[in-house]
Amino acid sequence: MTRQNFITASIFAGLIALTSCGNSNTETKTNSETVVADKPQIEKVNIIVDLKSINDRTLSEVEKVLGKAESTEKVKGYPCKNTNCQRAFFKNGDIEVIFKFNKADRITINNVPNLTDNDNALEALGMTASKPSFKNSNTVIRWKDTENINEISFFTDYILIQVTKPE
Repeated sequence: MTRQNFITASIFAGLIALTSCGNSNTETKTNSETVVADKPQIEKVNIIVDLKSINDRTLSEVEKVLGKAESTEKVKGYPCKNTNCQRAFFKNGDIEVIFKFNKADRITINNVPNLTDNDNALEALGMTASKPSFKNSNTVIRWKDTENINEISFFTDYILIQVTKPE
């Protein structure tokens, strides 16, 4: 083998080694942050409702945050089987709150963006992101027993919050 063939073969072998080694993640530096191409980026979300400002509050306290209730009605049966409850509608019916023992207990927020694939969905309620308890992609993402709330479920176009366990 001539010296030139040896150099060519060495360069070729080196290129093969460089392209076949390492992990499958591709990293690039951009303004002092590393972006890993193969790992999904979790989107930040805008706050839809600050749950802490209405959760476990009276009707008058919730009205200070969401505006005057458009309508109210008594609730009999689930989720208030053994308790007198009141349901109030806000924001053109997009937010429904059931008050149990005069406190906001079951909150439904309609016409929301689909956040079922976003592990940061809790941020849409002004809460700290955490790992969900259950996730069925593009159907539901759920948290149980988080920040003193029994259950929070994000569906494709609405959010259901159950502050206490239903009767």
